[in-house]
Amino acid sequence: MAAAAVLAPIAPATAADAHASASSSASAQALDTLTCTGTSTTTYDPPITSATASSTRTIDQTYGPCVGTGGAAAITGGTHNSSNTTSRSCLQLLSTATVSWTIHWSNGQSSTVTAQRVSNLAAAVFTNTFTGSVTSGYLQGHNFVETMTAPSLQITACTLRLGSVSSLGAIHTFTLL
Repeated sequence: MAAAAVLAPIAPATAADAHASASSSASAQALDTLTCTGTSTTTYDPPITSATASSTRTIDQTYGPCVGTGGAAAITGGTHNSSNTTSRSCLQLLSTATVSWTIHWSNGQSSTVTAQRVSNLAAAVFTNTFTGSVTSGYLQGHNFVETMTAPSLQITACTLRLGSVSSLGAIHTFTLL
């Protein structure tokens, strides 16, 4: 004789269950996301060549317009400005490296980010892809990807020992994940 299946009655949802479900849904909607486009100008003084030598690099970067959700919804843009002097060459532009910088957001807060930079030079385009995380400050703990795209004629000529790089203008896309 076959055993009869026993089905337990399904308990009706409680008010606490309904509240927990609504809270989870609200949390999902309040996720911090942020996408910014922008531009940068990097200058080298004196211009860098294929031979390693001391040069001051100055970066002036804008983030924006930006579109965000959750805690990042108020961000409309940001800036990154830095300058340092060290030994460098145009060949180092093509290297992989770990880099950090600070972004000053339009809401008055700042984020320090650390990323792995991967560079590529193909045809007439130089790209950097930065993959990392916000290590301190506003939005700490979030991951991001930033891409930088620039014309590569100066870099190509420099790596062939046919010129130098004095400045580099680029477009950027920053995406908080």
